[in-house]
Amino acid sequence: MKHELWYSVVVRDRHGKVLSRERRRSRSFLKQWNQVVYVRMKQASLLITDTGGVGRTISPHAYNFWVKNAAGNTAFGIRVGTGNTAVAIDNYALETPIAEGTGVGQMEHLICTVSAPTVAAPNCSFIVSRAILNNSGAEITGREAGIYAKLNATYFGCFTRDVFGTPQAVPNGGSIVINWTLRVTV
Repeated sequence: MKHELWYSVVVRDRHGKVLSRERRRSRSFLKQWNQVVYVRMKQASLLITDTGGVGRTISPHAYNFWVKNAAGNTAFGIRVGTGNTAVAIDNYALETPIAEGTGVGQMEHLICTVSAPTVAAPNCSFIVSRAILNNSGAEITGREAGIYAKLNATYFGCFTRDVFGTPQAVPNGGSIVINWTLRVTV
């Protein structure tokens, strides 16, 4: 059995014209991903570092793995950042996440969706997706992205983080759409 994680990025201008595309195999499941899998499978609590860098005791009865999120909420769901430090297994957040809003250096995060799993033998996969708009008044260059998920009702963990192969310049009025495909192959 093989587990795969792929991400794709599409940047569009204000008129919907595609300016840039990137699709790459990700190798960035972070420590928090396996820690939450462990907590759920063993039904035991574990100290897990949240996106603020603080160790939190997470119980198996918490809301682990929630990724689907409403527009405007960046506590969890797909995030984009401007950092470009190489990914390490013990990363607990994006290096420099882009804040929510329309001010300088900010972007508007739309809903984060999770598709239903599809089976096309020998694969089973689903997609986590989010569009993020740049209405800041200036170009913003995204260099990293990740999936933040709920560890419990209060704290959040970074489950994946990738640094793009090519920095993605999102023009004012434009958008960046990120899709992560999680796939198991038998």
